Amino acid sequence: MADPIEGIFTEEPPIVFVFSDARGKTAVGVVEAAAAQFTDEIVTIKQLGNVHDIQMVREYLDANTEDSAEVAVFHTIVDRNLRRDIRRELDERGIPSIDLLGPAITIISTLTGEEPKYETGRRTQIQIEEG
Repeated sequence: MADPIEGIFTEEPPIVFVFSDARGKTAVGVVEAAAAQFTDEIVTIKQLGNVHDIQMVREYLDANTEDSAEVAVFHTIVDRNLRRDIRRELDERGIPSIDLLGPAITIISTLTGEEPKYETGRRTQIQIEEG
């Protein structure tokens, strides 16, 4: 017999927006790894890549936020000013967010004493030791 309560609640799963100034693979990978710790299809991931200004973010959010769904944003934006603008926009909208790249850049800069290059999509050879 079917559960009489089933189907009454038709809320959409929460939406996690992923913003990146490149393709967004890094942020999507983090969100997927986190979501894998829950039941299948616990969140919907919507990705916006090649973000180059705050207006692009505003327009995307305006077109893709639904009143019924909870939302959050994970982002990997290299440009400090754009990160700041995105954080302000999300704060004004009351949208929780995670800056996945900014704190990592700051810590590595502190450890090395070197200034970051702040180049979008930059990759370098880094030695990784497993063990």
